[in-house]
Order: sequence, then structure tokens, then C-alpha cells
Amino acid sequence: MGASAVEIHTDAFSQLVELAARAINNDDLPGGKSLADFAKEGRYNYPPSFAAAVVFSVIYGLAMATNLVQIVRHRAWFWWVMNFAVAMELVGYITRAISVKDLGSRNVFIVQLVMVLVAPAVMAAACYMSFGRVVMWVIPREYQSAKTLWVPARRVTPIFAGCDVLSFFIQVAGGSMIASGNTHAKINTGRDVVLVGLALQLATFGFFVVTALRLMFMLKTKLLNVALPRDRNWPLFLFMVNVANVLILIRTTLRLIEYALGDTNYLLDHEWFFYVFDSVLMFLVVLVFIVFHPGHYLPYLGFKRKGLHFSKNADKGLFASLARGSKIPPEFVQMEGGEVQSRCGLDRLAVPV
Repeated sequence: MGASAVEIHTDAFSQLVELAARAINNDDLPGGKSLADFAKEGRYNYPPSFAAAVVFSVIYGLAMATNLVQIVRHRAWFWWVMNFAVAMELVGYITRAISVKDLGSRNVFIVQLVMVLVAPAVMAAACYMSFGRVVMWVIPREYQSAKTLWVPARRVTPIFAGCDVLSFFIQVAGGSMIASGNTHAKINTGRDVVLVGLALQLATFGFFVVTALRLMFMLKTKLLNVALPRDRNWPLFLFMVNVANVLILIRTTLRLIEYALGDTNYLLDHEWFFYVFDSVLMFLVVLVFIVFHPGHYLPYLGFKRKGLHFSKNADKGLFASLARGSKIPPEFVQMEGGEVQSRCGLDRLAVPV
């Protein structure tokens, strides 16, 4: 028994020495961390919080369940994109919680990093699709050209989503390189790849945000006296799409700065920054569309834009009253017989009730 115990302790000591030697040689431990630092932080730049990861796992789990119910309730099949993004966030935080308890697992760390990193790009695609449906329904055909909107109405989703998919795969590749890198050189290479993906996403999404905000401005100027649908309160939905756009834009900009500052900086070295400016901001995007769900506001809820059909449950639900089309935009005054007159007194517009 004594000899066996000595052999066990000798083997354990040999393995510890081997691990320490590998850490010194930067072969197995990332970023040249000491064995003690790796035991506390793993591949993170700080001791990660298990409780925070669990909290956001629960939050995104509830959000995903709510989204699934809403999709089925409204038959809003095109909204699978947002639910896919929420599912990615959920997987990201579940694997983050697992990773915190198993800091030595490289594969689990890779999954959590990639899922949380690229989920906002999928949320951006949901915003593109929503905006495209609003434009195709609301804006008269003669105003749907690139000259007016900067992007042809029928090409909004393909153009922006195509760039988004490209940035998605670039970020996945870079995130995987960062998570699996054991040296500063490999980690920096992965970070450069992520920077390219984030820069492409930021450029594409930034242009989209400007385009969407410009449309809201045009509705109060150039399109002020154009007859527009009053079936639903689509101006409110368009406004909330822009709110979600700005939240994603803030998150993407800060992520770009975080990676541009190098492998160690205040943003990257403090976990609170990640949770406040990524986890919370992206949950607010999800919450925006739970409250202002497209099923309450839009037609064209299927995979293809066919037929001007609204959800049978458009007027049912806790927040359905916000979507009803009885609200007249402040630029117009309701007249008898369903007519609307501009406050500017320029035209009387026959707008269907």
C-alpha cells in the first residue's frame, strides 16, 4: 500500500511538472499563462462568473420559448431568423456556464465564444427582413427605387443579408482561431480575422441603419402627403426596428474597438463590460421584438412575400393594442368618411381605413 501511494504521488508530481513545462513553452496553455493563472481564468482574461452565465442562460431560454410561441401563434415563419439568433445566445451562455466549471476544456470554450460573438449578426438579418417587409408593403412602388431608398426595395434583404452571412463566417473562423490558439501570435491572428468580420458587419449594418433612419425622415418630408396604409401602426414598428438597429450598432462598434486594442486591454480584461455591452444590449434587442412582434404589425409573415394577409391573432395578446391601425400619425388629421388631411393643408388623402 505504501509503495503504491508513493508511485501515485510520483506520477502526479511528474504530470504537474510536465504541465508546468508546457506552460513555459506556450504549447498547451493560451497566451503564455502560468499554471496558476490558467487554473483561475482558463482561456478567459479574467476569472469568469458562473452565476452570470447561468442568469443569462435562463433569460435567453425564456426568450426563446416566448419567441417560439409567438412564431407559431402568428404563423410568422420568416421570423425563424430571430429565434435562431436567440437559440445561439442560449447555447452560448449554457456552454459558457459549463466552460466556467471546466476551464480546461478548449472545445466548450470555442462554442461559447463563437455563439455569443456571431449571434448579433443573425439578429441584424432579422432587422433587414423586417425593414424589407415594411418597405414592400408601405412605400408606393414609384418610391421603391434605389434613387429614393438608396437600395431597391426588393433587394434590401438579399444585399444586406448576403454581406451579413459573409461577416458571420469570417467571425466564426476568427473566433475559433482565438479560442484554440495557445500562443500570442495565433490569438492575434484570430483577432485580426474577427476584426475583418466585425468591420464588414459594421460597415454593412451602419449603412443599413442610415438607410432605415433616412426612410423615417422621408416619411415626414418627401412622403408626407403620400397615401400610406393605415391597417396597422407600422410607424411604431419601424421606429422599434431602428431602436434595435442602434443597439446592435453600439454593440458591434464596441466589440470592434475591444478587438482592435489587442489581446489585453481594459475592455477585454473585465467581464462586466462583456455582460453590459453584449449580453444586456442583445437581450434588449430580443425584448424589443417580443413586445413589438412583427406578427402584430406586418403582412407577408410567411417565408415568401405573397398576399397581403395579416396574422389572425394580430389583435390578440398583451401588447396587441399598440399595433392597431386606429392611430393617425401626428402629421395627419382624420376627416369624415375615412379621409385624412395633411396638417400642412396641401392635400386631402383618401387613405383606406
